[in-house]
This record gives sequence, C-alpha cells and structure tokens, in this order.
Amino acid sequence: MSFGRIEEKTIRPWNTPGLACLGAFVGIGLATAHQFHHVSADDLPEQSAIVHIFGELFVVTIGGAVLMAIISVIRNWLVGREAEGRSRSRADFES
Repeated sequence: MSFGRIEEKTIRPWNTPGLACLGAFVGIGLATAHQFHHVSADDLPEQSAIVHIFGELFVVTIGGAVLMAIISVIRNWLVGREAEGRSRSRADFES
C-alpha cells in the first residue's frame, strides 16, 4: 500500500444519483430528529409550526442531497485524474 496513491480497486466511479438519494434520506432523518427535539423541549413556534417543520425538512433534505452529490462528483473527478495519470505513466513506460 502506497500512501498518496489510489489503489486499483477504488478507481470505479461512485454512483452520484444514488449518493444524492442517500444524502436526502440522511437529511430527512436529521430533520426528523431535530423536530423531535423541538417537540420534547416544547419549543415549536406557535403561529406557524407546519411552515417551520416542513421548511426545515425541505432545506435539510435538499442540503443533504446536494452535499453528497458534490462529494461524489469531486471524488470521481479526483479518481479520474489519478487513473489518467496512471495510464499516461504506463504508456510512457511501455514506449
């Protein structure tokens, strides 16, 4: 194992839409836990509890999906650069 290098078995790209769905589900879980905290602390706003609950749920769900998608895109880009560098070095070695 060499440090700073990506091993051959990790070169396969991540599934960006799948990870975005996973991020959305994690966001839903976090928002739900946050709302349970509000209820247990009796800290919901009186006037617009529904707007508060669904607003936070929407924002955290979208945020989780976008965050995981960005992480996947960056990781795939970095692995692609690493794989491209390997193919160049192999071509230089073989010629």
